Amino acid sequence: MMKKNEDFEDIYVKYRKFSVNVALKIVKDKTVAEDICQEVFYKLYKLGEKLDLENDAKVRSLIFMTTINSAKDYYKKSYVKREQLVEDEVVEEAGDDRYNPEARLLRMEEKEYEKLVLQKLHDKNPVNYDILIKTKILGMSPDSVAEEYGITRNNVNNRILRTKVWIQEELAKIYHKPE
Repeated sequence: MMKKNEDFEDIYVKYRKFSVNVALKIVKDKTVAEDICQEVFYKLYKLGEKLDLENDAKVRSLIFMTTINSAKDYYKKSYVKREQLVEDEVVEEAGDDRYNPEARLLRMEEKEYEKLVLQKLHDKNPVNYDILIKTKILGMSPDSVAEEYGITRNNVNNRILRTKVWIQEELAKIYHKPE
């Protein structure tokens, strides 16, 4: 249990960089990642006496999951905020399709398909989804993921491979629909 602010400060000092790095893998922006980290520790601080700081593995796991969820929430909230109007007079730069509405729509459509496939994977096989996210997006080593799930590294690698194949097949179904 958290006894005093010094206990929490020790946890903050110990895990701040960890939280920022986890968030950075998701949002790809250092400033935003630091904001997410602050939000994570604010949430933990608000838990007060309910927060058990005795078990380092549980604290690290709690910070890890809270950071991931906060980073996901950032995208949910900021999607609307980041919507911007582009003036009609803006000239399209060579090789840059930021101002090309058709190219932007195609990219948005592709991202939506990818989100749908990932959601389908999450619903169908949450363990493989979690393993894929932890290893490929959050950069955790297969060994640490294997230890977390109590399986072998080879099993983790096989699950990643099977999951990638499944994702490719699902995307192929979307992109190569028979006419």
